[in-house]
Amino acid sequence: MILMAKHENKNKIAEKKDKFDAKLSFILSLGFVIPLFNIGLCIVSLVLAINSIRYMRKYPEKYEGLGYAITAIVISLSTLILSIIFIIIYIYRKMTCDMIPKII
Repeated sequence: MILMAKHENKNKIAEKKDKFDAKLSFILSLGFVIPLFNIGLCIVSLVLAINSIRYMRKYPEKYEGLGYAITAIVISLSTLILSIIFIIIYIYRKMTCDMIPKII
């Protein structure tokens, strides 16, 4: 009886496991604090998160960790959008500030 309970407990533990890509994508999405690597880390994080969501939808009984993947997508997309906006602002400011002394 005790052996049967242990065997059933092992089956429940083995039924679902976290998708490692989901957790890794969440950790990489937190790389937005590293100034030079944030765009690259966010792109890698998006790819991993999207792949893990595909696996979770394909095998829902086997994998879990959807919250990590969704959070990684939200953080990565917002970081990418803000980084692109700041790069555009920087280039625009650089171009306009360099032209002002030439005009005067």
